[in-house]
Amino acid sequence: MLYAGEKGFIRKDFLHHNFRISSHTNDDRVPMSFRHQLLSLLLATLPLVSLAGAEEWYRWRGPNLDGIADGGSWSGVFPDGGAKVLWRSSVGIGFSSFVTGKGLVITMGHVGDNSVVTAFDQKTGEAAWTFQFAAPLDDRDFEGGPTSTPTIDSDHVYVLSRMGEVFCLDLKSGELIWKVSLPDETGIRLPGWGCSAAPLVIGNKLLINLGEAGIAMQKSDGQLLWKSKDRECGYATPVPIPNSNPAAIVIASGKSYKAVEVESGEELWSIRWLTSFNCNAADPIIKDKKLFLSSGYNRGAGLFSIDTAEPETVWKNKEMKNQIHGSILFKGKLYGIDGDMETGASLRCMDFETGEIDWSEDDLRPGGIAMVGDDLIVLTEDGMLITAPATSEGWSPTSETKALEGKCWTAPVFSDQKIYCRTVHGEVVCIDCRE
Repeated sequence: MLYAGEKGFIRKDFLHHNFRISSHTNDDRVPMSFRHQLLSLLLATLPLVSLAGAEEWYRWRGPNLDGIADGGSWSGVFPDGGAKVLWRSSVGIGFSSFVTGKGLVITMGHVGDNSVVTAFDQKTGEAAWTFQFAAPLDDRDFEGGPTSTPTIDSDHVYVLSRMGEVFCLDLKSGELIWKVSLPDETGIRLPGWGCSAAPLVIGNKLLINLGEAGIAMQKSDGQLLWKSKDRECGYATPVPIPNSNPAAIVIASGKSYKAVEVESGEELWSIRWLTSFNCNAADPIIKDKKLFLSSGYNRGAGLFSIDTAEPETVWKNKEMKNQIHGSILFKGKLYGIDGDMETGASLRCMDFETGEIDWSEDDLRPGGIAMVGDDLIVLTEDGMLITAPATSEGWSPTSETKALEGKCWTAPVFSDQKIYCRTVHGEVVCIDCRE
């Protein structure tokens, strides 16, 4: 039997074999209730082994929801002659990033009158399957197309359209298992630019950012479990609060970030966070009972203590304005894209505890960022892929390669010694990082 956990799955017989815990033991010196509590504690705290492999990037911002990948044997340096391109393809207009699982890499784009989910073979770039559904391009104020990233959970893929439709697909074949239109099912309005958050799986629940504080569905069949008030949601993906009891998430509305219980949807607390156009799009970052928030349009950032019944402000400033991309926290430093992407944003390093800026690179024009091991991976707006050590000492690139031609605003993904990048218009490249 496999038990689901926040980072994957672990076998029950593995636990019993290695820790000699069993409900059938004859050792009456250990009460049954204690054995059950201990087993539950182990399931909650042990590093869990992903069902599909430790390097798989099965959800938005990765297994740990932090934007950081394990680099394995990769040095973090591209060859002098340029990176080795394993394959290229095209998926249509959109901003969806990539997820990987069981030898497939999946993203979305808009082609013709449809949004299209495409699963590529990671090694060859051949399309293993596609799934399409009718959708408007909806290019008001930007290029349009899908803005959410799919989520892989075991043998299923969960997809959220900008129109609030949720699709459950078979990972191997792409066949539709179930579909629910949440606006039709719940009567909850869509945000101005449509749904953009990635679906989040916790246990048997699929959590969606729609309404004032989210929606929970049964992941097996799409049954609605709870919903929040009919108010405009934000664009950020829900984030679990570590070690919360009961289990809780932080979710962005158009006017605040709220903590809600996973089981019931009950609101625990709220931080009022007003951004122009209700564009709360950057995922919150939670570390050591502190919560970092950031948004663009001159709103800025703030750090809050969530160790009390009501959050308390630690600091606020305008030094990190994450318009669409969340920052990455590494060794006490935040690395993020500050400012308006259209007019030219900067790459910055900020101290998590104080909000002070360690350095700012103002001429780079970053389009998306990730981390691999100890290295920053920056995809510039014009398609350059640049690596540099993540350090508060300054921006000091170690290598770069031309990855794509065209506007790039999607975070690159590192998985199985490969880097996946895309343009807004859907050109995709897979770069081989094997030595």
